[in-house]
Amino acid sequence: MWQYIHMNGNIPEAYSRLRIILAKMNVTVFQLHRRLEAAGFAVNIKSLYRLGSDEPIQKIDLRIAAAICRVCGVNLGELIALEKTPAQLRQLDGRTQSRLEALMAKNNDGKLTASEKKEFGQLAEKAHRISIENARVLVAERKRSERSRTSVRRETVAA
Repeated sequence: MWQYIHMNGNIPEAYSRLRIILAKMNVTVFQLHRRLEAAGFAVNIKSLYRLGSDEPIQKIDLRIAAAICRVCGVNLGELIALEKTPAQLRQLDGRTQSRLEALMAKNNDGKLTASEKKEFGQLAEKAHRISIENARVLVAERKRSERSRTSVRRETVAA
């Protein structure tokens, strides 16, 4: 005998933490795709980009999740969560930030050596990537917040 369960709209949503995992590894979705291919896993890159978003997961291919877990060295519970991870902004560690500031000061004075110019470029690029990632996180949070407020207004009007 089949039993039907009425769902009242309070179905828990699943969220991917792939974006956070990749940020900790300092790896992009494209680079993950290449690593998966190198490990013998044929995964559509669009699936990886969907898992890299902050939106709730509608469905997931567990073969893809297993491949990601294996390549990234995480377990399924670290990749998928039933509660939304709060937005976390990244920043340079204190030592790197101090070094970047010292190099910026020397650059402003026109006193960088060739090796310092190279290091400055690398650190500036790292800071730029972090800024871009933080901007994406903030935009996603803002969109989610707006959708949440719109949803609450709809429920209030319907009630």
